[in-house]
Amino acid sequence: MLAKVEKYCTSLLSSTNIKKLPFHNLLHTQEVVQNAKFLCKEMHISRTDKELLLMAAWFHDTGFIETYSGHEEISKKLATEFLRGIGLEKPSIQVVTDCIDATIIPQSPTSQLQEILCDADVYHTSNLNFYYRKLLLRREWELFCDLKKSDKEWHELNLVFLKNLHFKTSYGKRVLEGGKQENIEKVEQILRYYE
Repeated sequence: MLAKVEKYCTSLLSSTNIKKLPFHNLLHTQEVVQNAKFLCKEMHISRTDKELLLMAAWFHDTGFIETYSGHEEISKKLATEFLRGIGLEKPSIQVVTDCIDATIIPQSPTSQLQEILCDADVYHTSNLNFYYRKLLLRREWELFCDLKKSDKEWHELNLVFLKNLHFKTSYGKRVLEGGKQENIEKVEQILRYYE
């Protein structure tokens, strides 16, 4: 089933409006899937649970094909329809859609699988990839949200985001948090040049 989900979501993310998004596109989804796989291994998640989580990772941003704001509702709808169509049982579909729900900022996971998807979605905030990804997000917001910020305002916005972001998994708290703190220090250093 997971191979069918990957193929379907890759098709959606490659042939629609999402292709035009600098940040929330196929590459981001593939990164989230890889991050989720890694976290599942680190946290010894069962094969069945891992498969459901990876389905959620593939679907989590597909709703961007219809809307930017509130895309998670569309993602859940697309996931439900497709997964029902390939014979996944209702309780399993609920696990997938609940994981997607948990990624809404501010993140509010209520299960271990939801925590893993949340951390997988913001994993980039813990490494050097953060600076590249935030440039892409800035451009995306300029193009699709008509949100234009000065350099100083953009760095301030990112600093607030990083400070308010809390990793949910034990691995995230133990390992990823340190990288996020380094990025906070770097953004603070950049902002000192604007004083």
